[in-house]
Amino acid sequence: MIEERPARLADFGEKVLCPPEPFSVSWDMIPEVVRLSLMPAFGIQPVTGAMFGAAGQALSAAPTDGEIEYFRERGTQFQMVQVVLSLAWWETFEGSVNAVPFAISAIPASKRGKVTQTSIDGVAALRGAPVNTEDVYTSFDPFSGDWGMYAHGGFAANFSSGKHPIDELGIVIERYFLALNYDRDDLVEFDTFMPDEQSKKAYRRNRMKKLFTPFSEVRARRLWGLETPIELFLFQEMLSRGKRPQCQCLIYPDGSSYQSLYDVYSDIEFRRGQNILVEVDMFLPEERVAIFCDGAHHDRRKQKQTDAKINVALEGLGIKPVRVPGRLINSDMKAAGDMIDAAISSR
Repeated sequence: MIEERPARLADFGEKVLCPPEPFSVSWDMIPEVVRLSLMPAFGIQPVTGAMFGAAGQALSAAPTDGEIEYFRERGTQFQMVQVVLSLAWWETFEGSVNAVPFAISAIPASKRGKVTQTSIDGVAALRGAPVNTEDVYTSFDPFSGDWGMYAHGGFAANFSSGKHPIDELGIVIERYFLALNYDRDDLVEFDTFMPDEQSKKAYRRNRMKKLFTPFSEVRARRLWGLETPIELFLFQEMLSRGKRPQCQCLIYPDGSSYQSLYDVYSDIEFRRGQNILVEVDMFLPEERVAIFCDGAHHDRRKQKQTDAKINVALEGLGIKPVRVPGRLINSDMKAAGDMIDAAISSR
């Protein structure tokens, strides 16, 4: 459950509550590179050359007889992992209800508080069974990785009628079976959409870390999206004003921007090699406004000096930096939104 919600959220009414009717997702708010990276995240993962050899054909969500025999001989165990989408807001457009996402997480299957495992026969038993996109995690907090209850299809509608916060509804959009032993040198990655070899290496490292590292505890692992509750609250404030900022944007010294993937900015080798100026919490590309949600550590002298240098560099690129104190978002979210509007007007 996401706690310490600003009182301002009540002013948004039903827009921050679960929609009372079926809705679609504004997938355009999720970076294309994130969508492309998640497209292969189904069936057995990670994909290896040995799997292609055992299948004797193109792979699909359902394991072939050859794959079943291959994994049976190896005694491979699997963890079932669900890919879960979190939503921040909804609005009606041309008669349809569209919801805006703010995070994607991975959650392992569990029983009695422990991560469960299954053999290839358990995977095969679900062969052909579609992912039920009405399965949900309720009271889900993608920041802490905790949730209240997992509910099977049809529960989302009942949950919606209770007028619960939409940002605490985790919707299952995909599932895969993570093999617990495989040959890392035999991995087959679909990374042709990455721009250069260094980016591909960072992408593979972070993909291994986020998608293919076995779960040791029953807790969600965030794959993409906003990083803290105060970012979510400010994001909702901006949405209420008709703005749709991009999340987790890397700004380069030439003024170009690129939305981050799997916390790729935390990859030291990638950060050094790419000569990135800064990662901003949210970015309005048309207005050229970079938004930072600054926590208490930004009050420290050295951090202030660093922030000031970054601000000067951004302004030199024609980008207006706005540093919104986290305490202001909590105490007066409207004033925080006004800061951003003022920066936009000054452009």
